[in-house]
Amino acid sequence: MRTGYIVLILAVLLAAWRLQTPTPEAVNAPAAVFSASRAFTDIAAIAQKPHPVGTAEHERVRELIVARLNALGLAPALQSERSTALFRNLIVSAPVSNIIGTLKGKDPTKPALLIMSHYDSVPDSPGAADDTAGVATTLEIARALKSGPQPARDVIFLITDGEELGLMGASAFFHHASLAAHVGAVINFETRGDSGLASMFETGPNNADAVALYAAHAKRPSANSLSRVIYKNMPNGTDLSVALEKGLPALNFAFIGDEAAYHTPLATPAHLDLGSVQHMGDQALGAARAFAERLPAQNADAVYSDVLGFFVIQYPLWFGWVVFAAAAALALYGIWAAQTVAPAAWGRGIVAALLALAVPAAALIAAGKSFGDLNHFLRLAHVDLLLAGAAALALGLALAIAVLFTRRKFYPAALWQVLLLLLVVLGGVAEALVPEAAFVLVWPALVGGVMATVRFEIYRGKKGFLPLVICSALALVYLALTISLGAFLFTALGVDLPVVMILPLLTGLPVLLLLPQSRKSSAWVPLTIAAAGVVLFAYGRFAGPTADRPVPAQVRYVKDLDSGKAYRVAYLNALDPWTQEALGQPRQEALPWSDGAKIWWSPADVVNVPDTDVILQRSGGSLGIFVAPRPGAYSVVVSLRSEDKLAGFNFDGVKVPAVAAGTWHDIRYYAPGLDGFSWIVAAPTKGKIEVKVTTLYQAWPNGAAPLPPLPPERMAFGNTATTETVKRRVWTP
Repeated sequence: MRTGYIVLILAVLLAAWRLQTPTPEAVNAPAAVFSASRAFTDIAAIAQKPHPVGTAEHERVRELIVARLNALGLAPALQSERSTALFRNLIVSAPVSNIIGTLKGKDPTKPALLIMSHYDSVPDSPGAADDTAGVATTLEIARALKSGPQPARDVIFLITDGEELGLMGASAFFHHASLAAHVGAVINFETRGDSGLASMFETGPNNADAVALYAAHAKRPSANSLSRVIYKNMPNGTDLSVALEKGLPALNFAFIGDEAAYHTPLATPAHLDLGSVQHMGDQALGAARAFAERLPAQNADAVYSDVLGFFVIQYPLWFGWVVFAAAAALALYGIWAAQTVAPAAWGRGIVAALLALAVPAAALIAAGKSFGDLNHFLRLAHVDLLLAGAAALALGLALAIAVLFTRRKFYPAALWQVLLLLLVVLGGVAEALVPEAAFVLVWPALVGGVMATVRFEIYRGKKGFLPLVICSALALVYLALTISLGAFLFTALGVDLPVVMILPLLTGLPVLLLLPQSRKSSAWVPLTIAAAGVVLFAYGRFAGPTADRPVPAQVRYVKDLDSGKAYRVAYLNALDPWTQEALGQPRQEALPWSDGAKIWWSPADVVNVPDTDVILQRSGGSLGIFVAPRPGAYSVVVSLRSEDKLAGFNFDGVKVPAVAAGTWHDIRYYAPGLDGFSWIVAAPTKGKIEVKVTTLYQAWPNGAAPLPPLPPERMAFGNTATTETVKRRVWTP
């Protein structure tokens, strides 16, 4: 395995180099160039404090952005309205003020390019990344485009409001703004962390031409169609999700490294990696210039992937079958050639392949289970160690099994052969079911087939410089690509699901094993790698947070308005030392409104807090529901559950489908104002309706004993140190 270890080390170094973010361009960079240093001026000005919707800081940020667009000569306008949208069993309603500026094109009758980001943050985060980095990227692209020739079409810069509340600003624009009909393509910016390469992770439908334009003009492209497949099957959404309802061609950019800064106080300008902003701007500015001249056609979807940021490989979905056929033919031919030169034991090979995948998978599942039900955001303090540990653990165990089963004087196990056949089979299934993602399985089968053919057909298994160089070069590039894929998968999914590392293991292991290796290979080296993986993962799992790597903490004051009792509640459901001190004498039990879910809480001083009026009134066959909190309420959540099927109803112009019996349906209403809100449902003829109203105020109540100060290794998260009230009502026919 000496050659394999050398190539593997070089592949790790190559991947690490290509995963580094670029150096930010200087403030005095040429006008046509995207400069993250120039963008940082806006980031520093905007992300001084949290600026959620409805706060004075939010108004300051809005005025600042309007002034910046005015300075660019883009004549910004505001679209202000209450936006309401339906998401499965949730209705969200919030006041929004979108900011819209337009760079006029040569032909204003042509469909426009829309460049979009959002300016609101969550309550506990300054939002330097999410999405101030996107706003600053938008403004810097506007400046760069303005400095050059007039574009062929209008370029609209939409900086939305209320994204964090449920894509509310984007919903208001695409459903109500007359300018939305002018949009012909969209580029959107988001983040889910504050470092790492920016990925073009999502596109609009029939994306072949959009991806081709992006690949031809983006500087150091980072994109693959696997990420589009993954994101389509996740419950997440961005402002682009609303645009895609219109079927528009689109590109969505984000960076997701260091998720500990996502929606937390860590998201400051000083903590942000400006190289990530530079990489996002480098890609998007080129795409924006291309789209401004010619909008993408929408004919078909494509398979695509960058190769370590050097270039993009792209082909039509149908051509995936051609690539698969070539991979299958070369893999089968290489396996046959190897069998004629150096016969292998297939029974042992099948057992070895099963163990090489099953044992690491079991270890990774156990590693994930070690977190128990720990909240996702409490797992992120040492995420880099978790990634390195999971990768080393999986690879070390697989290589140890490979060594044990292949170091035989006669007829070693046909391990790489079985893994290559498995890739061919799975690749064929993927081509039939998810062709956009099939390349992840087909390309390693193709590379493995070429390596096997070179070694065992062209050179008949003989050792030599040329076959070594050819196979090592192929393995080096592909393994670096696989390592990059593994880093992406773990960052996106693996903190909660480390077993995702089995995919890069499956695709990389046969390529690694196809390199020339000694029959005297020892299992001690891979076992040492696995042991190092255990140590790294265990440290990342159990080491405490630090001032540099803090984790969230959350305690709220909750008053049950019906019983008059008050509680301190830790909704993150973790009992760290600060939370234990804040609660005093904590207990983990269900609360009257928690539907049986056990939560850490303790009794609190009963003090005066604002009331919320909740009135249920029947009139004929209808039931009117009226909710009105007191002034200062940030949001109200009304949860409905009926013992009988609840007929569909209309809420603020949004048609809500029928609600199944026993199912909670929530209405989340932001900035309810002095008049409250009301709506009417059809009263069921049998069965009761439960109504639970939760009102949030963004301050700790006067008179209640204060929370202890947060230590350096803890940070506020998710409306901590706020006041919540709960009131329940039951209506019976």
